[in-house]
Amino acid sequence: MREIDGETQAKLQSEREKEFVSTTYIDLTRHGNRFGGPIKVTLNKLGGELLDVDDKQGLTPRGRENSQKFGAESYEDVSLVHPRGGDELRHGQSGVDILAGSGKFGEDRETPASVLYQTKDKEGKPVEKVRKIRQGKQMDYASAGLKDVLKRGVKLIIDTLQKNVDNLSKEDQERFKTDKEYRALLREQAQVVGLKEVLESNDPEFAATVKALAENTAYELMHDVELSRRGIKGDDAKAITLVGSGLFAESMYKYALVVEDPKTGEKKTGFDKVDEIGGFTKQASAFRLKLTRDNSKGDARKLEDFDKDTAVECEFIGDPERAKLFEGKRVYLDWDIVKQLAAKAELRFNK
Repeated sequence: MREIDGETQAKLQSEREKEFVSTTYIDLTRHGNRFGGPIKVTLNKLGGELLDVDDKQGLTPRGRENSQKFGAESYEDVSLVHPRGGDELRHGQSGVDILAGSGKFGEDRETPASVLYQTKDKEGKPVEKVRKIRQGKQMDYASAGLKDVLKRGVKLIIDTLQKNVDNLSKEDQERFKTDKEYRALLREQAQVVGLKEVLESNDPEFAATVKALAENTAYELMHDVELSRRGIKGDDAKAITLVGSGLFAESMYKYALVVEDPKTGEKKTGFDKVDEIGGFTKQASAFRLKLTRDNSKGDARKLEDFDKDTAVECEFIGDPERAKLFEGKRVYLDWDIVKQLAAKAELRFNK
């Protein structure tokens, strides 16, 4: 039998090891810019006219463009993108556009598998809905049963929007009246005020809401980790894009995001003010987890082997301002806290 030389043996060993390594990105991102539904605003510089319109809830043209841009720029080195998220149209549309922008449908497809499907509402009108297979458990405000609690936050958003509109010039109020995408932009700015109030408040009702959203997000993240362990091998990296609404991912970060300064050794888990981590996730940006799993060290069917067979690297992508904020620092998740939060959600879901 011919002996294998050292160089050939090293190459064979390298090839064998390759077969046991898999890479998955899990990106916690936010839905694209959207219209905000019904609105009532007084236009004080237009004779006190009451603007009463319904802009619906879908993505704006800018939102669709930003979602496609995120897909195109974020997934050059993967072969498949799998969008997930909540039950709202904006989540599904973002998933559709991210997938279209990436072009990463899988080797066996020429077009992406559908994220949305056509159905009818209670009045028989055609509507689009997110497919169940794409939905996370209670990953939107309605299915999480939190809409009533969040009405106080919504009132603050409406009051802030009215103040902002009051400060507009007559020309800009005229634009606000006729340009629905301009309205959407100003509503986004007002929304940040309301979301901050909910996220940072010591109010017991708001605090309980944030805790529930943190648990739901952690539960979905662990589900996505479990998905990442199924049949992904070699250099063929995959991506799971978790599209959420404002508050969901940030609620989990409030408990489990770690910021560490390697130079000083200073480390903080969670935050008091969301601006400590650069504010809310901007559209077309994400918190990325890169999971590299050594299949030789654990069983892909056992989620409990995650700790011993998977290395996790984290970073914020698509947001230059945030990148500058964390320059020279490490950001990552405390997985013990994530698992505790997920376990609490699972108990609620199983009741």
